[in-house]
Amino acid sequence: MYYYRIAEVTLQSAYQLKCFEAFACEPAEADIFLEGTDELPAQGKELRSGAVVHRKLPEGWYFFPPNYEQSGLFISNDYSHLRIRKIPKDEIVAGMAEWFVRIAVECMLARRGYVSLHSASVEVDGIAYAFTAPSGTGKSTRAEAWIDALGAKLISGDRPLIDVRNMELYGVPWDGKEQCFRNVHYPLKAICEVRRAGSVYIREMSYAQRRKVLMQQCFIPMWDTETAALQIANINKLAMKANMVRIFCGPTTEDAQALYSDLQKHEYLKEEKDMKANPGFILRNVVDEYILMPTGDNIGKFNGTVLLNEVSALVWEKLQNPISREDLLKAILDEFEVEKAVAAADLDALLAKLKEYGVISED
Repeated sequence: MYYYRIAEVTLQSAYQLKCFEAFACEPAEADIFLEGTDELPAQGKELRSGAVVHRKLPEGWYFFPPNYEQSGLFISNDYSHLRIRKIPKDEIVAGMAEWFVRIAVECMLARRGYVSLHSASVEVDGIAYAFTAPSGTGKSTRAEAWIDALGAKLISGDRPLIDVRNMELYGVPWDGKEQCFRNVHYPLKAICEVRRAGSVYIREMSYAQRRKVLMQQCFIPMWDTETAALQIANINKLAMKANMVRIFCGPTTEDAQALYSDLQKHEYLKEEKDMKANPGFILRNVVDEYILMPTGDNIGKFNGTVLLNEVSALVWEKLQNPISREDLLKAILDEFEVEKAVAAADLDALLAKLKEYGVISED
């Protein structure tokens, strides 16, 4: 048998889990048990979530990859007992086990007050910082800049755990492209929502803004209504307790140093109301002209297209995420040589036009 400990959960496994090596521990009373089985899954209601299908069974769930029902994992209702369907190669079994064990661990810890946050997290002088944003925004590049500029150490590049009760961030034995598996935990100083920008500053966020970001970036097991409700309660508490801010910066070491200094001094701009582009519109660049076009159901509702200049196209790009009028103005001033008063007047006119057309709304 192999034993692993992640945060406050101990796993007893019949298989050696490669990515879990840093989390190996002495034999102890286990919270989760993993073993093999030849049992075939019964039929049940199925729901697909990303790259996983979960089938509801009386005693729990059966998780398996799409179109590969014969290889999967039985998970009990309380997530304490896991049974993986045996397949010939042990390394494949172990790989599948690591993929599915994460689900059970995250769900059990959700019931104990933990949140799994999609973020890149680093440690500086014994304090943790988490960078969160949709994929492709630049979480990892900001973390790398902190490593280069401040001597920070990466904790996790994907989904670290946060103990909401004690506000501590934990490394985990699963990760994204960085493949960083550190068995450490540190007090959480700040959760930073990342925004790309040509200047460096920090803006406070309202409770509603913090909660909305966390609901989008935290793991919520929607197939399990009881645990999902507990996780949403954890997220609400995290939104209330965490020092969560919106950071505007580039990926340079200079920006990392400036941002770190502002975080230590709590030099934040006050929160502002957000606005956001409505779904169902796409921006196309056609022969150096920017055309805002409706898509899907909006084609029949929206009469024609909107022609945008380069500045307006930048504004539309920024509006893909919730953003304030003040931060839109800063983005314009960072990108273009224009007087502030002129830029402000043009921005207000553009926003009024977009609101009139129904393509943006207050978030």
